[in-house]
Amino acid sequence: MRADTHGATTGAVSEEHFSWRWVRMAVLNWNTLLLSLNFFAIITPIYSYSLFLPTIIKNLGYTSVHAQLLTVPPNICAFLTVLLTGWASDRLRMRGPLMIAGAAVSAIGYIVLITQHKPIHRYGGTFLAAAGVFPCSPLVMGWLANNLAPHYVRATGTGFQIMVANLAAFIATFTYLPNDAPRYRNGHAINLGFLCLSICLSTILILYNKGENKKRAEGKRDDRLLTGEESELGYRHPAFKYTI
Repeated sequence: MRADTHGATTGAVSEEHFSWRWVRMAVLNWNTLLLSLNFFAIITPIYSYSLFLPTIIKNLGYTSVHAQLLTVPPNICAFLTVLLTGWASDRLRMRGPLMIAGAAVSAIGYIVLITQHKPIHRYGGTFLAAAGVFPCSPLVMGWLANNLAPHYVRATGTGFQIMVANLAAFIATFTYLPNDAPRYRNGHAINLGFLCLSICLSTILILYNKGENKKRAEGKRDDRLLTGEESELGYRHPAFKYTI
C-alpha cells in the first residue's frame, strides 16, 4: 500500500484520523466517478452472465442437466484469464489497457451470440464473453485503489465504487426475459452496449491520468505544496503518480 502512494507523503495509516474532508476527496474526483460508472458497466454483463448462462445454453438445444454441465468450461476459462490478467496487470503496473482488451474480447463474444445461428458457434461466444469480462472486475477495483490515497480516501472511494456497481443487479436481472428466448438478442445487445461504455470510460480515464501525470512531472501541480500540510494532499500530492 505504501508503494502505491508513488511518493506522496501520507504518513503511516496508524497516524491518520478520520475526517469528512477525506470523504469529499474520495468521491469528488474523476477517478472515483468514472471508475465507479465503469464498474457498473462491467458488473451488468457479469451478473446477467452468471444468472442466465444455464438458460442460454439450454436454449441452444441441450437438456437441463447437460446445460448445467456445459456452464463449467466457460467459467473455468474465465477463472484462468482472471489469474493471468491479474498477474500481467501487476507485472506491467497498468490496469486500463488490459480492461479495454478484456471488454473488447467480451464484446466480440456477445456479437457472436447475437449474429450466429449454429449452437456450437454461440456456445463458443460464451467463452469469449466470460474470458473477457470477468478479469475486468478485479482490474477496475485495483485501478481505483491505486489512484486514491491516503487510507481513508481509498477505503471510502472503494466502498462508493462497489455501492454504485451493485446497482447493476437491478438491470441484470431483467435483461434475459422469457419472451426473448431462445436468442436473447435484447439481453446480449444490452451487455454489448455496457461493454462499449466501459471501453469508452477506460480510454477517457487513461488519457486524463496520463495528462495529469505529465503536468505533475512538469511541476505544474507544485503550487499545491503551498496550500497546507503535505500529509493532507493525498492523491493530489505533486509526487503522486496515477496508475494508467
